[in-house]
Amino acid sequence: MSFDGIFLNSIKNDLYKKLTGGRVDKIYQPDKNEIIISIRNNGVNYKLLMTATSSSPRLHITGLSRKNPQEPPMFCMLLRKHLTSAHVLDVKQINFDRILEITFECKDELDTTVNKSLIIEIMGKHSNIIFMNTDTKVVIDSIKRVAENMSSVRQIYPGIKYVIPPEQDKLNPLEITEEVFLHTIEKSNDGLVIYNFFYKSFMGLSPFISKEICFLASLNESTYIGELDDECKIKLWTAFNHIMEKIKANDFCFNIYLDENSEQTGFYCLDVQYLKTSIKTQYDNPGNLLDEYYYEQDNKNKINQRVASLIKSMNTKIERDRKKVEKQRNELLNAEDRDKYKIYGDLILANLYKVPENHKLTVINYYDPEQREITIPLDPRMNLSQNSQKFFKKYNKLKKAVEELQKLIEVSLNEIQYLENILYSIEACETTDDLDEIYNELISEGIMKKKSKVKKEKEFKPEFMTFISSGNHEILVGKNNLQNDMLTFKVGKKEDYWFHAKSIPGSHVIIRTNGDELTDDEYVEAARIAAYYSKGKNSSSVEIDYTKKSNLKKLPNAKPGFVIYDTNYSMMVAPSIAGIKIKQ
Repeated sequence: MSFDGIFLNSIKNDLYKKLTGGRVDKIYQPDKNEIIISIRNNGVNYKLLMTATSSSPRLHITGLSRKNPQEPPMFCMLLRKHLTSAHVLDVKQINFDRILEITFECKDELDTTVNKSLIIEIMGKHSNIIFMNTDTKVVIDSIKRVAENMSSVRQIYPGIKYVIPPEQDKLNPLEITEEVFLHTIEKSNDGLVIYNFFYKSFMGLSPFISKEICFLASLNESTYIGELDDECKIKLWTAFNHIMEKIKANDFCFNIYLDENSEQTGFYCLDVQYLKTSIKTQYDNPGNLLDEYYYEQDNKNKINQRVASLIKSMNTKIERDRKKVEKQRNELLNAEDRDKYKIYGDLILANLYKVPENHKLTVINYYDPEQREITIPLDPRMNLSQNSQKFFKKYNKLKKAVEELQKLIEVSLNEIQYLENILYSIEACETTDDLDEIYNELISEGIMKKKSKVKKEKEFKPEFMTFISSGNHEILVGKNNLQNDMLTFKVGKKEDYWFHAKSIPGSHVIIRTNGDELTDDEYVEAARIAAYYSKGKNSSSVEIDYTKKSNLKKLPNAKPGFVIYDTNYSMMVAPSIAGIKIKQ
């Protein structure tokens, strides 16, 4: 992890310079593990982001905006009560570890000045944001409460005294002299490699910077401590001290390092020499760097959390509907026996003169030449005429049931098809706005309940994904059912062509002809796009239906995204958008 004690030290310096003396204006909690505090200082508004999410814990000044819930969580309300209008007194790093303490000067209920602190612990899944009384160290609350049943080593909950995490006998690297450094090497296990020695012996050092120290000392990072001679030890001290002197002088530079495919490989607050061949992007401060580095990752994490929940819900509904169809089909099979009850009724009426024996009536079966006689069970409480009417009623009831069951099965199958289409749209989501559109659709269809106290919905104005064909025509892609409906029936013109993967969930694709004749290549390009944005994306080939937009119809009360057509062409294409220009 690049976010180590050294990087936190650079953030501490940035926050101290910008926030000390500032006044807390607003406090928000966009996510259950994330706090944003707006602080005004020297005429500038700063947004301090603190997040204790296990995948990307951090704190820094952010320039990005985040959506806030309609009702602030309890921890946010608590911070607002205590910290609104408070002033930032100090920002300090605890023991050069990944722990930062921000101290505020506040007013209590009696208008007495008191100091309270926010402790931000950057420790992977154990990350936390803790609010406490600065003088007594008593915890007021934390964004994650840790009780005895969760950890026997260290608890965090209201009323308990705050204790820093165990130090594991590591040394503060900023306080190390050459003598102490060499002594630490001497008493280390000879079987320990020098790469591990640094981050296991000194607080705040990560494997990332440990590699750099080895590189600066021109030593193989896998060399064992026991193999080092005095000259190598001095080289290590020189490299180690070089890094520490940079930190003490606040000589930081903020880089994101990329590989040959322009994929992010890491970030740091020093110019890392062993990555000198990597592509790097430099930033003015740690906040801008972390905004850039984590923006896409945060977006994906938030989407993935909501997507996982929504997919589970949709799969549950689909499974329930499938069981319903199975039950309805079994009932339909049973109802197919209905004709025998009509025959029973007719034969009883034709033999009213006969006397039943043992509550049964044996008669000649005129409806089946091969079956000479048939025995009809009777209800002893009824005479023959009443038994006949009973069988006719049962026949008519099953006849109506067949008609209803066929309708219900069709409805259930349409519902399954619709939910599978929704499932595809959910899995294809790239932004939280895409997910919000799906939520709104599910609410409008009565599949999900609308949350109380929700703001008035904004007017639906989708931004369609747009490609440019080889013939310079726009190819528009719907990302969900609502977009598909709007694209097909409001945006598309009658002379445009419509494409969709045959019999599987997928996006509606429209190529705007502008009255022109399309080339064969353009039809193939639009079909490839329709295949790529369908459930068949990972197949070698997908069958695509295409037709003029004027041939499409939507049945009354049909689900969003459902269309019918009876005039179309088909082609088999490989799903791909390679070589097709995307409109910026």
